[in-house]
Amino acid sequence: MDKFELTNINTGTASRVLANNNLNRYLINNGLYRDKDMLDVVENTRNGSIVYTTMTDGDDFVLVGGVHGNELASQVALLRLIGNIYHEQIRLNHRLHIIPFLIPASTSRNTREYKGEDMNRNAFNNGPTKDMVDYAVSVDAKGLCDCHSTDPSLTPGINSVFCSFRPQKNSYFAARYICQRTSSKLFPIGNAGSILNGAVEDESNLRGIASVTCEAACINGKVTKESVDFSYNQIMSFLEFYDIIKK
Repeated sequence: MDKFELTNINTGTASRVLANNNLNRYLINNGLYRDKDMLDVVENTRNGSIVYTTMTDGDDFVLVGGVHGNELASQVALLRLIGNIYHEQIRLNHRLHIIPFLIPASTSRNTREYKGEDMNRNAFNNGPTKDMVDYAVSVDAKGLCDCHSTDPSLTPGINSVFCSFRPQKNSYFAARYICQRTSSKLFPIGNAGSILNGAVEDESNLRGIASVTCEAACINGKVTKESVDFSYNQIMSFLEFYDIIKK
């Protein structure tokens, strides 16, 4: 992966995500084993939480998936993004730090929790989500997109984007732009952390990084082309908002 610099931010999460049969089957059907470089990206989860940083100049932005291991669409969408950058189908104006599988141990087991806890309520305590936010702060990220999927039978259950007005105003403006471009539902709150403690988006906003949470509708533990496409379009809209993609 000579087009990316790799950083392992947590070795304790290490696991082979292809042990997840639903994820494995989807990736097989979409040609994973014909693309050795992308297979290497997936297999690198045996080592932990890997950040793929593009070899580009400019400001720094972070994209993360797999905070919940059973939300597969967004993880596949970020893998697609890495592939499109690697194969030069996308060129960048800024530097991206992409973490497609934040918690491989959860993804491999197709479960929401890690060590019995919801890591999207725990980004202020030691663990993979705090490690990721710490990393984003360390690279002085100007924006962060936390990519999820949402089961239609649960809350929010629809294609949507969460954000806050304060303390980072671009959280709201980026989320509004994504919603306009993808017909997602906008869920803004006044102050980050006022409703949900320990969420990646809230903690990142409180620590100086304008952040949003994107949700693509998909049954938990499953993955479909439609949900991956929607998640990918949300991600691309985030990149467009910050003028990250070269035209």
